[in-house]
Amino acid sequence: MLEVDPEDVDITVFERLVTGARAALEDDRPEAAAHDLCAALSLWRGPVLSNVPAGKVLEGRIVYLAELRIRALELRIEAEDRLGRLREVIPELRALVHDYPLNEWFHGRLICALHRAGRRAEALEAYQALYRILDTELGLEPSLELRRLHAELLHTGGSGAGPAAPPVDGRPAVAPLWMASFAV
Repeated sequence: MLEVDPEDVDITVFERLVTGARAALEDDRPEAAAHDLCAALSLWRGPVLSNVPAGKVLEGRIVYLAELRIRALELRIEAEDRLGRLREVIPELRALVHDYPLNEWFHGRLICALHRAGRRAEALEAYQALYRILDTELGLEPSLELRRLHAELLHTGGSGAGPAAPPVDGRPAVAPLWMASFAV
């Protein structure tokens, strides 16, 4: 049997940091959440157990950890938004929509960030790209929330104020109606 301190196991540290960050966001401490999430994501070095043959048990754990990483990315973007730094994560959001083309949450955040940065035309292009992906791959339209966002983009002026970002974990926020069910 191998005995290891839990702090020496990066997966354990990752899970602890993500859990702490989620709690920090719930307590309206976005700076602490962003710090913990950056630390957690810095532990990530590629696909989980990519050099190990995975059986049924490991496959389940690999899927869990990949989903937890996506959740950590969502929470970090939310923390950055609460700190007024959503514009700074536009390059990362572009990479995330490329890496996770069917994840509508990432697309929605990119569209919001572009519009809030005064880049309405690019926000509309990002919506059209999502529409094409979903239609081509699955024969679907974007979610109702994203269609409402699209309509809002078409009907807002070029002020750049744009729609507010969706709240985290159902936190109340002053936002347009379409965002009510677009929480992280």
